Amino acid sequence: MHDLTKNNALNLKSEASEFFHFETEHDLIKILDRAENDQKQLQIIGSGTNTIFPRHFAKIVIKSTNNNFKYSEEGNSVLLEVGAAVEWDDLIDFCCNKRIFGLENLAGIPGTVGAAPIQNIGAYGLEVSRFIDFVECFDTELRITRKIKPENCEFGYRKSMFQNASNLIVLAVGFRLKKDFEPILEHESLQDTSFSKAQDMIDEIRKIRNAKLPNPKDFPNLGSFFKNPIISSEDADSNLKLEGLKKYHLPENKVKFSAGEMLDKLSLKGMKIRNIGLWHQHALVLTSNGIVSAQDIKHVEDLLKNYVIEHYGIQLEREPTYL
Repeated sequence: MHDLTKNNALNLKSEASEFFHFETEHDLIKILDRAENDQKQLQIIGSGTNTIFPRHFAKIVIKSTNNNFKYSEEGNSVLLEVGAAVEWDDLIDFCCNKRIFGLENLAGIPGTVGAAPIQNIGAYGLEVSRFIDFVECFDTELRITRKIKPENCEFGYRKSMFQNASNLIVLAVGFRLKKDFEPILEHESLQDTSFSKAQDMIDEIRKIRNAKLPNPKDFPNLGSFFKNPIISSEDADSNLKLEGLKKYHLPENKVKFSAGEMLDKLSLKGMKIRNIGLWHQHALVLTSNGIVSAQDIKHVEDLLKNYVIEHYGIQLEREPTYL
């Protein structure tokens, strides 16, 4: 048995009977042959910062070790291909040190580069899809490596086609970045700031994040557990239960609300059920405070969803994935 307890950010007790690392297409073909021979499916994991592990994996668990970087230039753009196993925040530091710009708003986000396009990670007014040039995947059905362009990735708010494409394993991500530092400061947390250096902006964003989120070493967590609900302006205006909540107007006559504010106004910050707590500074963050299972998390998730439906008439959508 392979203990995967330390491979997930909630520190859920978890194990797999078969666990393999891979880097190349050749590695995956060998693993795929074994899986087909044993009549088992594959389950890829990253650093477990946005996934909820079961007590025991019935599937063969695999994890990328591709930490490679490939660099080229095209006019005023920098083309950077990054291996799926690279830690996202290490990429942020690499770009800053090499004077490659664009990703500063996404500093401090946990997880790997390979997971970034799957969830279309975003923060402080920027989504990663804005800078993705391609996603390199191994297709387990066709047994070939494919480079998928962003227009075919079906990127949306915290989603992409990769979430439902079980045949695609991300090997690397290609980014089209900039040679000039042009800070994106549209988010309300950044509107009163100005930065002449990327490092200063990165430091400030990490400071803002760290003030809101618990240290995962002390309080295991997955960051924001629910997505911020987006509904039509018409539905927002007709729902009297939403009066008094902040709303953010989006294109296509849409409005976004803060799921954290909803939970906060229900006085749920700091609550604790079945060794799962809502962080006292940010109600969207669930923390593990002892022996916890995926079933316990699901119980709390359903409880919070029901509270929000009852008080606001809004169906919250979970951000992390149960494996």
